[in-house]
Amino acid sequence: MSTIKSTLARKAAKAAVKHTAHGTASKLKRDPVRAATLLSVGGALGAAAGWMAGRSAGGAASVGS
Repeated sequence: MSTIKSTLARKAAKAAVKHTAHGTASKLKRDPVRAATLLSVGGALGAAAGWMAGRSAGGAASVGS
């Protein structure tokens, strides 16, 4: 039996995902070029931040060494 805390956390995560998906779809309908540009810039910045975090975390996961 799951606890109330984990049930609430799961419901909150599900609501956040639905909200994000609905907002993204709505923005794409209203202004597709701007929304696509912002999403791609955000994705590129996120990928760069992840890459930098991976490099600074140590060389354990690096492919080249």
